[in-house]
Amino acid sequence: MAATRGKSADGGDLSRLRQLNERAVLAAVRDAGELRVAQIVERSGLGRTAVEDVLASLVARRWLVEEQPAVRGRGRPARSYRFRAEAGYAVGLDIGAHSIRAVLADLGGRVLATAHRLVSPDTRRAARLAAADRAIADCARDAGVATSRIWAVGAGTTGLVDRDGKVVRVNAIPDWAGADLAAHFRRSARLVVVDNDSQLAALAEHRRGVATDVPDLVLLHAGRRTGLALVIDGTLRRGFHGAAADLSTLPMLRWEAAIDYLHRCRAVPPDVPVADRAERAFAEAREGRRAAVTAVRRYAREMAVAAATAVGVVDPQLVVLGGAFSQAADVLLEPLNEELTRLFPQGPEVRASTLGPDCVALGSVCLALDALDERLVGAVRGALPVLATRSI
Repeated sequence: MAATRGKSADGGDLSRLRQLNERAVLAAVRDAGELRVAQIVERSGLGRTAVEDVLASLVARRWLVEEQPAVRGRGRPARSYRFRAEAGYAVGLDIGAHSIRAVLADLGGRVLATAHRLVSPDTRRAARLAAADRAIADCARDAGVATSRIWAVGAGTTGLVDRDGKVVRVNAIPDWAGADLAAHFRRSARLVVVDNDSQLAALAEHRRGVATDVPDLVLLHAGRRTGLALVIDGTLRRGFHGAAADLSTLPMLRWEAAIDYLHRCRAVPPDVPVADRAERAFAEAREGRRAAVTAVRRYAREMAVAAATAVGVVDPQLVVLGGAFSQAADVLLEPLNEELTRLFPQGPEVRASTLGPDCVALGSVCLALDALDERLVGAVRGALPVLATRSI
């Protein structure tokens, strides 16, 4: 921001200079949460007079709040400012075959509530969407937030999603192809963004999980279904059709069939329901049962081959084991790492996700907040609008 001290990039356009200054001050305060004036001057690279002028404007337009300073001793107490994160809220959804998960966050990304609703692959489309609506309402109620103050909804779903927010192809839910999620959730918020669940799990890991320190990663989304996703140079890569790293149409990889090793594990009693057999196989492997250890090893080998298709192209620093099976990392991570190392002796580090079952919903809320930020702050030109619903 050095150019904003004296001369603007547009040859003396003072209005443009002011717009750049506004964004520099806002970014400094948002990143820190709350700053004193002297700290804003230091972090923004602007002079104190310019900072004071911009602060007054951002307070008037409701982006910032001036906090009442604590009086300590003599002299005028230092003023501080914080971002008005409570101005609006975003919801992130994970719409899966077996469950709906939701998280509600303020504009600063702080999660205030979560919700969980059970469904099944046979749940009809209207009922699945109604369950998602109820999950949003559950979050708003638990956070004490009026649903009218939810500005954006991000939705993650199994299957291929087009740029308009419609599900194009899906295997796990019989009547889900063709679902227009963007149109449906516009009833709940002014801004709606939709993407594939594995893609959003990768975004969550990069923003909030075990991959915040790396620019390039491959996410292996392991659970009842398998998925891959890519973050390259710190950016989630969707591809032209939104299908980057989608290998579900390549049966020769056996990544969808690999779960059968766990389902058919001889160490699992035959009366255990199919939905619980994989978790039971992991539990038996923890106890050292040879059949279970072998089943987990065979499953890990197929997952390593699937991940290798992306690793060989991207050469990432990190592979993240995500999805429901990341909770079995104590027995799955080591064989997965060994199998991947066998394919790539100098390959990437492998880490297990720590975000738990809300991972996709957290990625969805990140996507929603990014969309809000682009709508409100990302314009190349123009003063920042008033931070209010009408500005979205």
